[in-house]
Amino acid sequence: MVNKSRKILSIKLVKSVKLIMSAISFVLVCFMLLPVLSSCKETANGNNNGGNTEVSQTAKDYTSKEVADAVMAVFQPEELPASGLSYFFSGADENSDNYVDPEKIGLLMTEKPSIVPEFDYLEDFALYVPSGQSIFEVSVLRVKKGEEAKIDAVKAVLEKRMSRVDRGELMNYAADEIPIFETMKVITVNNYVILLSTTDNVKAEKVINDMLGGNNSSLSNTPANTGAGKPTETTDANAGAEKKTVSMDEVVNIEPETDIDFNLFNAVSASTSGSASGSAVTPQPIVKVHMYSQNTMCFIGGTCEIGAKIKVTGGTEDFLIDSDSGNFFVEVPFAATGASVLKLSAVIDGKQPSPETAFIVKPQTDITLFEDGGAYGNVVGYNTFYFCEDSLASFEGDDVLKPNEITALQTRTEKKIKDLRDKGCNAEIIYLLVPNPMRVYAENAPKRYTENTGDTLRTQWEGAVKAAGATVIDLTDLFMEHKHDEFKIFQRTDTHWTEYGALLGYNTLMSYIGQKFPDAAPRPSSDFEISNKEFYWGDMYSRFYMEPSDLKEVTATVKFNFTPPGGRVDLYENGNCLNLMHAKVSMAQTTHTNLTGNFPSVYIYRDSFAGPLHAFITDRFSTATFVSMWNYDWKLNDIVSKNPDYVLYIINERNIVNVMYN
Repeated sequence: MVNKSRKILSIKLVKSVKLIMSAISFVLVCFMLLPVLSSCKETANGNNNGGNTEVSQTAKDYTSKEVADAVMAVFQPEELPASGLSYFFSGADENSDNYVDPEKIGLLMTEKPSIVPEFDYLEDFALYVPSGQSIFEVSVLRVKKGEEAKIDAVKAVLEKRMSRVDRGELMNYAADEIPIFETMKVITVNNYVILLSTTDNVKAEKVINDMLGGNNSSLSNTPANTGAGKPTETTDANAGAEKKTVSMDEVVNIEPETDIDFNLFNAVSASTSGSASGSAVTPQPIVKVHMYSQNTMCFIGGTCEIGAKIKVTGGTEDFLIDSDSGNFFVEVPFAATGASVLKLSAVIDGKQPSPETAFIVKPQTDITLFEDGGAYGNVVGYNTFYFCEDSLASFEGDDVLKPNEITALQTRTEKKIKDLRDKGCNAEIIYLLVPNPMRVYAENAPKRYTENTGDTLRTQWEGAVKAAGATVIDLTDLFMEHKHDEFKIFQRTDTHWTEYGALLGYNTLMSYIGQKFPDAAPRPSSDFEISNKEFYWGDMYSRFYMEPSDLKEVTATVKFNFTPPGGRVDLYENGNCLNLMHAKVSMAQTTHTNLTGNFPSVYIYRDSFAGPLHAFITDRFSTATFVSMWNYDWKLNDIVSKNPDYVLYIINERNIVNVMYN
């Protein structure tokens, strides 16, 4: 009875809070709209013109912040992303959470940390952007009077930001926000340019029209998924969301052939030339996936005999690649004109090559999978390796910093540490850096990309933050030593590290912290059991808009012989797919160790690489405060209130740029 009463009381309290929040939102909206409503009333009473009520032009020149605040006021807390929003606006105090560095504006708008020249045309701005992996956003840019001719240029900036949203990325990180993706838009009203990406753009636009004069709004772009040349869409009931499917309509299966010329591949030819005519024949690979991945590139994947190599000829590059525990995939470029015949076969030492499977392909004009992927576009490497497109800039050296940028980075980091000390917090800032798979397995990057052997963003960033007084635990050298271990450190069909890779990272991190807090040293190896397990492929499948069961991967898993705080969370989708269910650990949370001893406290910023690491570290800290995943905003006052021993960043190399300007 007591529990039931408490439950009823809790429900009543929740309802009361919701009613209060609704009332506050209503009052705020009414307050913001009062001048406009008064103007409308005057127009209706004095200039009826035959009974047709007209909305007057703007009664007040609202700031961008006032417009954005009025829009946000009509949304209930449950309509907002759980990961939260960052509220940036012009004129904010440089030491406040609302200040945004000019370079970060460039990062938000163009993915590059640089000055956005179009912002010179603005009177002011308000950028209410997601803190974590979400697409809920209200951004308002007010163009200066006299600069109206620049409105189209300003609009293009917001349209570029909108175009970065990707269906494949949403399916993995924020599937419940796909309806927002369908209706997001950029509108212009008078001299305001506004990006609306909300759960209800209709009521958002109503507020804007009531405030700003109403009849001058214009839709400047279609929803991000309906542009010209996009693949057709089908509904996958099992996935619970729409998925795009691109089929290779012109693929033609040709009868298998056995007279394969291996002279091009001397090593394989030598190893098989001694086989007697009666030797066993390598089984023909089973092709499970074949599709155009780019206009002149074809993706092929399937299964083969364990240990077999896969040969593909007929394109502009010939391939002889390793399979992975009986699974393979390859991306084959072919001629930009005419038809090409791609021939695929398998060969294993001591056996004759398999019969061929052949495909006829021809150039396409509307395959946009790579572009649609944005930062997460597919880069299919050699030997059944997969990388993310946003690894390329660092790999090729396109993101190296200028000397003044390095100095500014060091200064920002020094300020973080000084601000902590000035408020009595002695926390050590530690960055646990997981290298890009493309960095560790550079030999498997497609040869159309050239590795930068000089300074990299990683080395520059590391030098600057160390010089400022922060600690960097860079796992690059460690992973280079373990890249050929029995167990994988990175997945092949997913963008994340394996549990074995996370275990290596855990041992390194806690060994460092254990120097000061011996009780927090890594658990003994007997507490973990490493083994291999077969899964359906990881987040790569959503980039190609296919089913997770189309391909498989054998990868390393770690069994815990103890129970961490909160239990061991299984992050894999349905327990049998490498696609990580980030929502299980991505929200802000606090854990406490279930052990006795002298353990440190920690405040954790993180990207999705922290997911597999989560259960490894929770019992190593007396209190672990996890900021919501992908939220890198510097929360000085909150950190000081927690007074942790460490501020820990767990990030992949490709997210360095995302923490540099926070």
